[in-house]
Amino acid sequence: MRKFAFLIHPLDLDDVISFEKKAAGKSIVLIKKLLLWMCERPPFIGSHITGLTSKTGRKAEGWFVTVPLLPEQMREHPELARRKILEAIDISKELGASIVGLGGFTSITVNGGLTIAKQATLPITTGNSYTVAAAVEGIKKAARLMGIRISKAKLVVVGATGSIGRACSEILAPEVAEMVLVGRRQEALKLQADKLKKFTEISVSTDVKKALKDTDLVISATSDANTIIDVIDLEPGTVVCDVAQPPDVSNSVLKKRNDILVFDGGIIRIPGMRVKRKPCFDYDFRLKPDKYAYACMAETMILCLEGVQKNFDLGSVRISNVEEIFKLAKKHGFKLAGFRCFGEKITREKIKEIRKNAALNSDKKWFYRVRRMLKYSELG
Repeated sequence: MRKFAFLIHPLDLDDVISFEKKAAGKSIVLIKKLLLWMCERPPFIGSHITGLTSKTGRKAEGWFVTVPLLPEQMREHPELARRKILEAIDISKELGASIVGLGGFTSITVNGGLTIAKQATLPITTGNSYTVAAAVEGIKKAARLMGIRISKAKLVVVGATGSIGRACSEILAPEVAEMVLVGRRQEALKLQADKLKKFTEISVSTDVKKALKDTDLVISATSDANTIIDVIDLEPGTVVCDVAQPPDVSNSVLKKRNDILVFDGGIIRIPGMRVKRKPCFDYDFRLKPDKYAYACMAETMILCLEGVQKNFDLGSVRISNVEEIFKLAKKHGFKLAGFRCFGEKITREKIKEIRKNAALNSDKKWFYRVRRMLKYSELG
């Protein structure tokens, strides 16, 4: 039986309450103090993953090990976060894990694993390569279902100078008609644009809201601790793959818009997986049932099943790693799950409804046929 571990942490206050019920109703200041107090103890095991079975017949089990710090706390206390991450890796080794995945801000805090690679007692990976592969596959599938021809579409990559955003832009540049790279640093954006200008019409922007005007497709993969895209920023018919954790898109999308398709990026169906949580512990990244996990988690599982015992995905994503993990995912029976938005399933019927509403509210060429059908149905 092969073994792995994956490091998690609370993304927001709801996550804190899920493993510490006493935090309910408390102020953010008090909750942050509570989490810092919890850091005086070792990181703790939140869930035991069992039943993982590859198409090859290989089996694996693993653990989610919790570092109890919010994203903003990791930025405020980087040395504390680094120390707790190394402690969590040591605990993973005691459990018998052969490889550890750095989830969420545990990866960002240590520069994609580079700053702790020599100190870590086990091989580590960030999961970014499979996240990229899943995001690219997801945006293509979503575009197809919405009737958008990707070769004629405009794609905006938010967080384009980050590891995931950069790799997504490099893979998709030859496939889209136009691309806008969005980030905080103008110079870094221009350098990335120079690499891609031979493949497509390309521009850069440091203003997210302006960049989103008149776009068809969006991949958002920032390391921001807060939402940066509101539903009013998106035009009818826009397709958004939100890769970020915490999400870049405001959760008001579920209530306020029925003419845009926003989905959580990189959700994977895991063969045979079961999750055994500690009593009163409901920390599951809002993914139910247990057969689903994020691509970053799935990458760690895949590498474990494959028997990889070396650092795999540190620092910037390499396209060769994206291609390799995609092949290994197929080999072991991992595949893209259906679309979800903030944990809620998006059915094919729902996507048809979104496309219909987009046709009513947009004059984009993609929705011409739907508009014509709706017009004829009204006349008839």
